[in-house]
Amino acid sequence: MRIIDANILLRYVLCDHEELSAKAKQIIEENVVEVPIEVLCEVVYVLLHVYKVERTEISQELQGFFKNTACILPRRSAVISGLDIFAKTNLDFVDCILAGYNSTEEAEIDTFDRKLLKMLGFEQLIYNLFFPTEERR
Repeated sequence: MRIIDANILLRYVLCDHEELSAKAKQIIEENVVEVPIEVLCEVVYVLLHVYKVERTEISQELQGFFKNTACILPRRSAVISGLDIFAKTNLDFVDCILAGYNSTEEAEIDTFDRKLLKMLGFEQLIYNLFFPTEERR
């Protein structure tokens, strides 16, 4: 098994460099490769902030990639769920993955992030617990 980095996945998805994209395609399609979640996070960040790709397009492209290749993706169901959430919200991608863990694995997520709490349906409960009325801004 091989582990690929963000540059390999980006060249494969973007097909923007004749030589490097061809090499990325060869590596991915001729080997069993793993895409660590950390690498996927970097890819999403680069696509969103450097290439200005829309969130829905990022989600669709990456889900298609994982559906149509033999790549290993740790905690696949949760990450795919996170990609769905990413397309529909303004949450950071890492928070979307955490929400995916919650929805697919019933993982309890501890956070102070109000956007994530709201997504998880706990915003008011947790906010009131940690910030009593007199301490709220």
